[in-house]
Amino acid sequence: MNRSTSLGAGFALVIASMLAAQEPAAPARAAPTVRLSLSEAIDQARRWSPTYRQTLNDASPAGWGVTQSYGSLMPSLDVSGGMSYSGAGKTTFGGTTFQQSSPSLSSSYSLILGWRFSGAQLTTMGEQKANRRAADADIVNAGEALRSDVTIQYLTALQAAAQTEVARQQVQRNADFLALARARYQFGQATMLDVRQAEVLKGQSDVALLRAQQAENEAKLELFRRIGISIPALPEEVQLSDSFPVTQPQFDPKQLMGIALEENPSLKAYRAREAAATWSVRAAKSQFLPTVSATAALSAYTQEFTNTDLFLGQRLTGAQGTAEICRFQNALIGTLPDDDQELLRLRYVAELSFAEIAALQDRKIDAVKKTLYRLQARLQKQMEAGDE
Repeated sequence: MNRSTSLGAGFALVIASMLAAQEPAAPARAAPTVRLSLSEAIDQARRWSPTYRQTLNDASPAGWGVTQSYGSLMPSLDVSGGMSYSGAGKTTFGGTTFQQSSPSLSSSYSLILGWRFSGAQLTTMGEQKANRRAADADIVNAGEALRSDVTIQYLTALQAAAQTEVARQQVQRNADFLALARARYQFGQATMLDVRQAEVLKGQSDVALLRAQQAENEAKLELFRRIGISIPALPEEVQLSDSFPVTQPQFDPKQLMGIALEENPSLKAYRAREAAATWSVRAAKSQFLPTVSATAALSAYTQEFTNTDLFLGQRLTGAQGTAEICRFQNALIGTLPDDDQELLRLRYVAELSFAEIAALQDRKIDAVKKTLYRLQARLQKQMEAGDE
């Protein structure tokens, strides 16, 4: 009985091995075409991560802010100039008519040199320097956060890959167990219930493998998303080449807390932002300080009339009219008695006062005034009659 049982079990094992060879096992892992180490992942993340690159871009405005604060101490120079042309004609402005008889060309220029200094400029320089230090601290913090984020996701992807291998091995074991159950059933050493239970376990392990593969693919896709690039191949063909030994950490909590307080990049960034905010308050208060300014200006304006003959004619006509008036007045004065002519010469040519004229002519001042006023009135009437 024992011998037949042993023979039956032997045949069952042989048949089970044959059935296991025929039973489809877990699909083999695809051959890797891309290998990625942790250091390569961090380097590519620093090069392509959009969030990290956005933080890096803050360094340039902060640097230009410092440059601009120094530039505020430099003097300013404003240069302006212009040319214009005005034609001949009439212009009415505000109810008044202006007439220009000749076209004209006008030109002007101005140079204004200014310099300004205040306490606000000094505090602004300190504020901009603090902002630049804060931007540098933010960049360091972003770099460390990126390294931590990529490292954690790299380890998550490695863990998912290991779980896939465990699920693959479980599928193989359940396939062998199913083959053995079927062989034993053929030799009467197992029931159909044992076979069905083995089939259920095999199906469950297949589903678990699919879930593990899906989790691994998602972890790899998330890793490349955090790096900032598209995955270069199918997730199944990407192999994470680094491995890490499992060791027990030996840390002193107090020592870790001290290091964190001194070296934590996030804490350093917050401290830098606090310093920048302090300088912002100082800059706001410095607006009430006095300001010293100096300005020097140079300007010129020229105007040239293009029709010079017109102005020469106007001047000549005016001179001729003046000469005619002078001759007419001299003729009128020549008709006066010698005493009256002498009185006019003393008053308007020699420019003597009434008292001086009265002393020279041995007359009263009132008499000199009355005689002169009568002469002026008579000459005025004769000139008006001559004009008519």
